[in-house]
Amino acid sequence: MRRMRWDELQAQRRANLLDMLQRGTLQRLPRTRPRDRDEERALSLIVQARWKRWLETGKLTMLAPRRWRLRLANMPEDSP
Repeated sequence: MRRMRWDELQAQRRANLLDMLQRGTLQRLPRTRPRDRDEERALSLIVQARWKRWLETGKLTMLAPRRWRLRLANMPEDSP
């Protein structure tokens, strides 16, 4: 087995990472670890609160039973 110095290995991996970032081939992998019950509940409460706040402020509007419009901050008001 070939022996490598730790700093050489790190430099090689860093160069490979930078190359992948520049080419745009580096993508985040999906989550594989399941969330625990408390984390899932906390995230659900956060999402529900955000959804309710968007509806109250008019940032989120219902267009049809299965169609919604979310107005982002940098979008003009009269855009489709």
